[in-house]
Amino acid sequence: MRAAHDDLSRASVPELLGRYAAILAELRDRGVVRTRNAPLGDYAEYLTEKVYRGTLEPNSVKSYDLIDADGRRIQVKARTVGPDTGAGAVFSVFRSFDFDIAVLITFDSATYALREAREVPVAELETAGRHSAHVNGRLIRITAGLRLGVDVTARFRAVASP
Repeated sequence: MRAAHDDLSRASVPELLGRYAAILAELRDRGVVRTRNAPLGDYAEYLTEKVYRGTLEPNSVKSYDLIDADGRRIQVKARTVGPDTGAGAVFSVFRSFDFDIAVLITFDSATYALREAREVPVAELETAGRHSAHVNGRLIRITAGLRLGVDVTARFRAVASP
């Protein structure tokens, strides 16, 4: 049974994720984990589903994460960003381009607060970044990705509120 101070049912989603970020930071300091990205992908897909009024695809679908209300196939890539994020940091690798648009989202690494969201057509992504044989795909630096497409941050902020 949980103690009264452990009741998380009244906490907002950003508050819960902020607490989780603090736990991950402590685990990282102790050398238990190496990153802070664990729940990030799922949260980004959740927000994208709300913004685009879409339907999430099963995890077994490799090329895209959801189909929006207009029938577009959307690939979601998310990354936490903080003061210690290096200039060469990248979104996770693009191994296929069998989708219509990608949504690139950054979150604050300490609080999981939404920082920026970009909607990028697949054609723009296919020529951006660099191919890496090591990971067999195209790598897009965060700084480059956040200059692509159109800014949809306001739409994401509207659904990220509790």
